[in-house]
Amino acid sequence: MAEPIRLFITSSPELEAEREIVGQVVAGLPVRLGWEIRHTPRPGEALAPALEAVEAAHLYVFILGMDYSAPMGLEWTRAVRARKRRLIFVKEVAHSPAAALWLSEHEEADRIPFDSLAAFRRVFERQLIRALLDLAETLHLHLDEIEGLTARMKALEEATPEAPTIARGAERSAIILGER
Repeated sequence: MAEPIRLFITSSPELEAEREIVGQVVAGLPVRLGWEIRHTPRPGEALAPALEAVEAAHLYVFILGMDYSAPMGLEWTRAVRARKRRLIFVKEVAHSPAAALWLSEHEEADRIPFDSLAAFRRVFERQLIRALLDLAETLHLHLDEIEGLTARMKALEEATPEAPTIARGAERSAIILGER
């Protein structure tokens, strides 16, 4: 059995709705492989398993909102050291001094801004599909999955923006089983 696609999400604490969208987008992609999604641990949860998950991840997603708080820095540093493929999203809001410092220390060209849930869904899905297509060989994606992702990308490029869905329950760590 093929291993699942491992995704680690580091995000500001207040971005629960954005984490929800990550789960929804992943579940809707035309990929038979399962997914293992891990997130920044909540207060009181152990940090070591999260840092191990960063190192094991195929993709590392960083979503900065109002604040840059612990353990986001440890997760970021671990992803950089492990040379993980990084997708960086920055919500256009008033940032705390810590978040502003992080922004000043990192290349603007590497960041993808968003200002709403609908905008986040659009940019996240596009960037995730691009990353999956880039990693198709590593992930052992089949031709029909690559074609499905390519068709989905084309549909996204032709679509008009839509309102975010209100469904709940996909904002935390999860394992999504695949068909293989």
